[in-house]
Amino acid sequence: MRELLKSLDKLNHVYEQFDLLNFRAHKVMPLTFNKKDSKALLPQNKRLYFSYSYLDKEKTRLTNLILTQVINLKDPLFKQKKMLHPKLIDKALKLKNIDETHKKEMSELPNRNRKINKLKRLINMINDENIGICQGYLTQIKLLLYQNKKSLFIERPQQYKERELLDDSDFRMKIMQFDYDRYLYDDFTPEDFLDYLIFEKIRRHASFIKSYDARVLLPDATNCGFSGIAYEVEIDGISECYVTFKGTEADMDYTENSRSKRLEKFLLEGYKDWNYNVNAILVGKSEENDQLVVAREFMKYLQEHLKDNCLVYGLGHSLGGHFVQTLQLIDDCFKAGYTLNSAPVNLKQVQQVSPDLFDETTWQKLFELTNQKTVTNILNREIKRLLPREYPEIINQSFEQDLTQVFYEISYTIWVGQKWEYNLNTWKYPFKQHLASYLNEEEIHSYQHFFEQLFAYLRDSTTGTQIMRNTLSFVRARVKILQDDIDKPETSEFFYDYSNYLHESGIFLDRPQEINDDLNNSQLTMWKSSRREWPFLKSLNMDMLDLSVYFHIISGVKYFLNRTPNRID
Repeated sequence: MRELLKSLDKLNHVYEQFDLLNFRAHKVMPLTFNKKDSKALLPQNKRLYFSYSYLDKEKTRLTNLILTQVINLKDPLFKQKKMLHPKLIDKALKLKNIDETHKKEMSELPNRNRKINKLKRLINMINDENIGICQGYLTQIKLLLYQNKKSLFIERPQQYKERELLDDSDFRMKIMQFDYDRYLYDDFTPEDFLDYLIFEKIRRHASFIKSYDARVLLPDATNCGFSGIAYEVEIDGISECYVTFKGTEADMDYTENSRSKRLEKFLLEGYKDWNYNVNAILVGKSEENDQLVVAREFMKYLQEHLKDNCLVYGLGHSLGGHFVQTLQLIDDCFKAGYTLNSAPVNLKQVQQVSPDLFDETTWQKLFELTNQKTVTNILNREIKRLLPREYPEIINQSFEQDLTQVFYEISYTIWVGQKWEYNLNTWKYPFKQHLASYLNEEEIHSYQHFFEQLFAYLRDSTTGTQIMRNTLSFVRARVKILQDDIDKPETSEFFYDYSNYLHESGIFLDRPQEINDDLNNSQLTMWKSSRREWPFLKSLNMDMLDLSVYFHIISGVKYFLNRTPNRID
């Protein structure tokens, strides 16, 4: 079994290198297409493909070795627990099947000669490795061994220290990612997963673990889309609780065989979160505070059921980071906390939920400071002086140009605690998070109003198909209004400013031009007409859109965190 554990660790390291290679490939994706960038891509492609080829061969070798080791494994334990050996073989076979399927699909990929396409093909091949799923099966094999043969797992002699797990970046990433990947662990409880993860990180056994799932404890959580899970643990007499809040990304359950059911769940979950993002955070409407209300109920439940001396920590990615910050401002829930690419706190929403947090004068000052704002250090210091305290225990880590940073440019939004921003030196990534540099106050409010109207239009949608159909119907109607009013100077200016912002952010490759007068007289379809009159629409940069999503999710942003951040107090 010890040889099997070594092989499992080696294969897990290979998948970690695949994951890092994926980040490196995304990082060198050219977004400008000038000759210099294109020329530099040729040697980069060669290095990346060489690394991939080596890792792919090593993965296949280790996958075959692990399957052989598992099948040939002889242990007296199997006589006592007759299902253990078949379970181990089943997990190893799933790894083997994924590897064989990948080889077949990889051979069917077209051979493209352009340098940029070769890089895209490499990224597709890495994604086809199903890194997360395979690492899940590897963890499950080790988890089965850990549960049934603890003598193989030797503890360190040093006692556990307070916050040791919280301060481990890899532990934070894995426990936050678990909320997205729970579908992979149907054979195990969250306690099983955390028990092994704790030992893997600190080489100490937990004496007590209990999980609290908001969707199990609070019926309203599922209805409104809120997702949170808390883990109460005790290690060497120290009691801690890690409360994780899930982000906006709906998890695609690949264990569901029906593609339509998989997509249906994905769309409905995503819709609920974006409805909250838009109405509660972007707009600050009181009618859509349901997720925050449930989050407070969840924290109240935990406070009533956790041990008295338990240290409570908050962890959240994207939308989940918004809950960590907002709950800390309103209720002081956490001893400490980390957020990753977090959405902001909306003061209008906070006032509706907790009007007594500030007196009327303070509320008015905060609203004056955060209306029509451009983010500056001076402004941040003025805002902090009005808050109950500085909240240094909350650390908000983010990729400096993450797409959620646009939310911090919206009126009445703030962050709570410290902000650590990460980037790469001499790296070309054009996305602009400072809206106020391109759009005036009225245009930003128009941006908010558009999405508010969209979700009002989608309110009665009950299925994924209805959400998609009604979204297209809404966009089609708004484009028709734009076409009818494009000859008005203010409409033309609005359109140009938005378009120019998207161009400067790399979403469109071509710069927008002046609008032609005969747009509204065109007999072509809406899309063909738009592309004829606004040629830059044909230059939609899907590479930039893909990158903006990749650097937002946990698997993409985590590789920024080993660099020195720009700390904003």
